[in-house]
Amino acid sequence: MSSRARIAIVLGAVVVLVVALVIASSGGSDDGGKKDSSASDVVTVKDARPVGGVQRLKYTKGGTIHFTVNSDTADEIHFHGYDKHQDVKAGGSVTFDVPATIEGRFIVELEDHKTQIAEVEVDPS
Repeated sequence: MSSRARIAIVLGAVVVLVVALVIASSGGSDDGGKKDSSASDVVTVKDARPVGGVQRLKYTKGGTIHFTVNSDTADEIHFHGYDKHQDVKAGGSVTFDVPATIEGRFIVELEDHKTQIAEVEVDPS
């Protein structure tokens, strides 16, 4: 077998592995972005703004809303609609675990900065 043939086989194998990794990391889920009770979302706040813009978090009624806010800014995190509040220290994080009992869309904000960082959507089960 020539050197070129060996190189072609190795390159072909590498391409197959890369494609397989991309497919596996995409998850292949068709749940419409809704989270199950074991999934968790992370919202990162830098300079009192959500990194990547306002995060859209989707859940199904009857499940659990589970998300964490990592923040370099001290503030109160207010999860409207469910009326949950937690203080976060600069460089700290807080986690919300709430039964998804109310359908709708709800704002999560840095209360003192009056900045929306996420929107939680709870759809019918």
